[in-house]
Amino acid sequence: MIFENLKIDIAHIPVLEREDFESLREDYLYMRISSRILFLLFAAGIGGLFSLFAKLYFGYWLFPILGAVLIVIIYEPLAFKVKGYLLREHDISYKTGLLFFRQTTVPFNRIQHCEYNQGLLGRLFDIASVKVFTAGGNTSDLSVRGLSKESAIKLRDHITKLSSAHE
Repeated sequence: MIFENLKIDIAHIPVLEREDFESLREDYLYMRISSRILFLLFAAGIGGLFSLFAKLYFGYWLFPILGAVLIVIIYEPLAFKVKGYLLREHDISYKTGLLFFRQTTVPFNRIQHCEYNQGLLGRLFDIASVKVFTAGGNTSDLSVRGLSKESAIKLRDHITKLSSAHE
């Protein structure tokens, strides 16, 4: 038996193009903005209470929180355009990140199990996620967020079917 380890020309490697990725539901963008603004409003309330009891000027808390709300309103729509997933014959990919771009690809023959999740805000916006797990850890290796409930269930079932076919 002869061992060979041939060189692969980088020009022949397929590239995942931007238009290949499926975009996420627009409701996911609204859910992300709403959840972050709700958190910031809660922080403003806590800061306001602290200001009352400590007799501090409320602007120390208000202006940074209003700045953070402005950043959320500007950043989230820009970052949302980058997010997407791609389901191919042998793997699934997910990309995210405006400032810190990340693209994760998991081949179906490495998948141990797949699960569907829908949180409290997800139920309000009809948004769900699919988490893909491989061996060796208790956290998901890939998480596709921003899908409708029906799409998430279909995707989970399809990934499970394909991963069991690759065993």
